[in-house]
Amino acid sequence: MAVEPTAGRAEPLRLGLIGAGFIGSVHARCIARNPQARLAGVFDVSRAAAEAAAGGRAGVAPSAEALLADPGIDAVIIASSTDTHGGLCRQAIAHRKAFLCEKPLDRSLASSVETVRRAKQAGLLAGMAFNRRFDGQHAELRRAVAAAEIGNIEMLHLTSRSQSPPDLAYARHSGGMLRDKGAHFYDLACWIAQDRPVRIYAQGACLFEPRLAEFGDVDTAMIVMELSRGALCHFNFSRRTAYGYDERIEVFGSGGRIDSGTPLPLDIAMYQGDTIRRRGPHRSWFDRLAPSYDAQLAAFIDEYRGQGGTFPNVRDGLLADTIADAAQRSMDLGRPVDLPLNDRDGG
Repeated sequence: MAVEPTAGRAEPLRLGLIGAGFIGSVHARCIARNPQARLAGVFDVSRAAAEAAAGGRAGVAPSAEALLADPGIDAVIIASSTDTHGGLCRQAIAHRKAFLCEKPLDRSLASSVETVRRAKQAGLLAGMAFNRRFDGQHAELRRAVAAAEIGNIEMLHLTSRSQSPPDLAYARHSGGMLRDKGAHFYDLACWIAQDRPVRIYAQGACLFEPRLAEFGDVDTAMIVMELSRGALCHFNFSRRTAYGYDERIEVFGSGGRIDSGTPLPLDIAMYQGDTIRRRGPHRSWFDRLAPSYDAQLAAFIDEYRGQGGTFPNVRDGLLADTIADAAQRSMDLGRPVDLPLNDRDGG
């Protein structure tokens, strides 16, 4: 859904927020910093969390349904728990509200397909919060690849190693590392390569947190994915490092290579005698990626006002979920799994 801007300066976009945990509070702060946005309402199952996110700038809704029905809200950000995403997206569509949903789109592929179908039928802006697309380094890498500056893509290597394992209570309901962490990187690979996967093979293990195995999860994984034009993608994931958050992308092509490396928070070096000392990487994924959330919100507002055209949407979310599902099946079966995606994402 696009709204034509009024003459002169457009009025701030009135945003509702569903979910006021860590990531919801991130969205609330981004809204507060953006003069083109205004927080118009918050709902969370914890009223105290909702009030904290509202910060006195917005009202607290008694329910998600009440927030979605509020005519004073233009669009909503869905940042609630994973198992609520799909249902809330479909409620937003029923209320003719544009939305930005955190990944994953849903825990069930059938439900995700239905959400995509309804969003397409309604003609609404149905955005997915793939904030890594708005990281400056990753975006520049994608631009260079799209401009064929390194020729034809032959290999992509994507690394994500978290600084520490998640809380077990969170991990138990996250859908597993191949879904929870993987979704961002499957999306990045398809977005950068401008291609779709046809086969995937995943292996995982519990090398340092054996309790994850109790609910079928892993702490370490390697995945190989083949794209339709033949390029191979390699993902390596870990839930622990001894040196901070580590996220890197390398694209190798017929005419060269381009990297999006792990930036340092303070890029200085001290030379003393025969040693060189540098500061290590960011301590957490959020320290590394915080600016991408502000950039994502700005792009969402542009998209709502008809000035974008490239914002990630629920079809991208469904594609990432489909890849994650295949990766999990591959790991469970111990063999490669084909991805006959065809038109299952709504065309």
